Amino acid sequence: MSAAAGSIPPPVSWAQRSDLVYVIIDVECKDIEQKVTENSFTFKGVNALDASKKYEVTLNFFGTVDPEKVTSKNIGRCLEFTIPKKASGPFWPSLTTDKTKLHFLKANFAKWRDESDDEEGDAKDNGMFGNFLSNSGGDWNNKFDDFNVDDEEEDSDDNIPSLSQNDEEEEEAGEGDKKKPAA
Repeated sequence: MSAAAGSIPPPVSWAQRSDLVYVIIDVECKDIEQKVTENSFTFKGVNALDASKKYEVTLNFFGTVDPEKVTSKNIGRCLEFTIPKKASGPFWPSLTTDKTKLHFLKANFAKWRDESDDEEGDAKDNGMFGNFLSNSGGDWNNKFDDFNVDDEEEDSDDNIPSLSQNDEEEEEAGEGDKKKPAA
């Protein structure tokens, strides 16, 4: 990692799949310059809201990538780069070859996939209920059978004991015979 004098590294997040790496520059920039080689990613830009903030960073990749197939998307509040790995295969233990933790670099878990996730196939990720909703077998009326919603059972909290002694005394005395509080 290196940065020129007068510039700072932008906040960067990353995620990976078996065949590609995502690099997200988490700041709104203008005057953008980027360069991807087989072993590195260089980014320069100026903060869109404060022209006095100049960003620059060079990341030396852990493995090799295919710079010819890199795509980028300017989302406005961030820039997203999709960088294919040279060879699909084992996951990188980190994005860079740096031995120290880079303070501006973090994992983007929204895009992250573990090696075990890739083995499950190309099922669409629909969030927490993805498998439940994508299951086309059966009908929706049987999806919630274990909740016993339609069963007419006696209310189960009828026999719950009272939480205070005063309530028990009032129930025993009846409604017309309520005790008056001592003054």
